[in-house]
Amino acid sequence: MITLETQRLIVRDYKESDLRDMHRLWSDPAVMYFLDDIMSHTPEDTASNLKYAMSNADGHYFCFCDKNTGDFIGSVGYTIQNTTPLGKIVHMGYLLLPQYRGKGYTPEAVQAVIKFAFEQDNCIRITTGCHKDNDASRKVMERAGFRKEGERIQAVYHDGEMKDRLEYAINKDDFISAMGMWR
Repeated sequence: MITLETQRLIVRDYKESDLRDMHRLWSDPAVMYFLDDIMSHTPEDTASNLKYAMSNADGHYFCFCDKNTGDFIGSVGYTIQNTTPLGKIVHMGYLLLPQYRGKGYTPEAVQAVIKFAFEQDNCIRITTGCHKDNDASRKVMERAGFRKEGERIQAVYHDGEMKDRLEYAINKDDFISAMGMWR
């Protein structure tokens, strides 16, 4: 079991006892507004997602919890997109329960997972992105050290219309150069 520690958080592999908290997160319409295609509609959907997350079959998927109270706060992880002779290229995502917004927990958890990916999991590039009008997610990416690489115009169907999408990434070399930010 992988466990990462930050100043305020424990970032760890999911376990079966996380089902209730995971369902609270993945079935919340406010949390899943921009990710409605992967929203859990039933506890059975969530149980299937939890089983998949625990398998780490194509990446690493973690929950993050308050270090002092143990309270479940959110989810962060990545899916392997490509494996090259130089290392893995992965795509990251994250979710946060609404009552924890605005406290800096998500960038803190994301940075821990970036550090793990580059230092322990042979990753060389991490991509992520969001709908252009998802300011909270954009701020997380920027605070966590990702660099904006592009904007795709009317690239995603969402909420009855085509919307723009922002694309961000961080390469291992960027991470190494910015090590002061991560300590």
